[in-house]
Amino acid sequence: MILADKIIELRKRNNWSQEELAGKLGVSRQAISKWESAQSTPDLERIIAMSKLFGVSTDYLVKDEIEFEIINGKVEESGSPLRRLSMEEANAFLNAKLQSAKQIALGVWLCIMAVIPPVLSEIWSNQFFAEPIGFIIAALVIAGAVPLFLLNSFKLKAFEWIEKEPFETAYGVDGMVRERLQSFMPKFITHIVIGVTLCFVALITFVASSFLPQVIRVEDNVLVAIGFAIVAMAVYLFVSAGIIRGAYSGLLQEGDYRPDKKTLSKKIGPIMGIYWLVVTAVYLAYSFITMQWQWSWIIWPVAGVLCGALYIILELFYGRKKNM
Repeated sequence: MILADKIIELRKRNNWSQEELAGKLGVSRQAISKWESAQSTPDLERIIAMSKLFGVSTDYLVKDEIEFEIINGKVEESGSPLRRLSMEEANAFLNAKLQSAKQIALGVWLCIMAVIPPVLSEIWSNQFFAEPIGFIIAALVIAGAVPLFLLNSFKLKAFEWIEKEPFETAYGVDGMVRERLQSFMPKFITHIVIGVTLCFVALITFVASSFLPQVIRVEDNVLVAIGFAIVAMAVYLFVSAGIIRGAYSGLLQEGDYRPDKKTLSKKIGPIMGIYWLVVTAVYLAYSFITMQWQWSWIIWPVAGVLCGALYIILELFYGRKKNM
């Protein structure tokens, strides 16, 4: 095993990101990335610092033929029990995520667009058939979204372990992923900026629906429908870009995909699933009972903020419980 692979293995064994290791060694994250992708080699001072930091000998680090080391009084083989992610698996995972990102985003887009028919049906509220037809169209639109979610769920089933279990990567995988991530980031930033801009435009449209119809002689529900269409476009950009960005983070085991985070996610995940089911139920119940679609959307950003707070609380609770 070469030095690059040993640095990756020891870093992940300690649940450190490249940024964290860089901070401990007093170097940049780019330096760690180059060491792990074998693009450069650390100097002697850094090798000595790593041997102390990881609790291994310098011989273990620099001599490829040494395949095990005594750490904390016991023999640790360089072949970690963690599953090893090959270059082929990494590429297959990224390609699958790239293909599914647009389809899943389209499904979410359809779910939001399904709100529009019931909203527009209010324009013909004096017609007995208007409301039923609006709900029927909405149900058909949602029915078109469900297969997209199910099909992509089946396609990605084989790669679930990448996002849920700690693993080690084969030589060159981290370097490949970071190179592709760097190429993707300008597109990611563009999608986020456009999405945020669209959200502000949608907010203006919803606010304008309370007074603009009297000025331009148009039904206020038309403006509400336009607002939802704009929101749907923004969410499409957020979801498609977010899925792809998450795929890179998953392969690099950074952020929410760090090994320790994955362990917590197994406990927190079901709770968050129940939380969003409750939020969805509250949103639909309030919207259909009051028919105030132009204001009920506020439930989602509020729920998003509360979700972040709930996640932090659960993370602190389970993290403290783990350390007890």
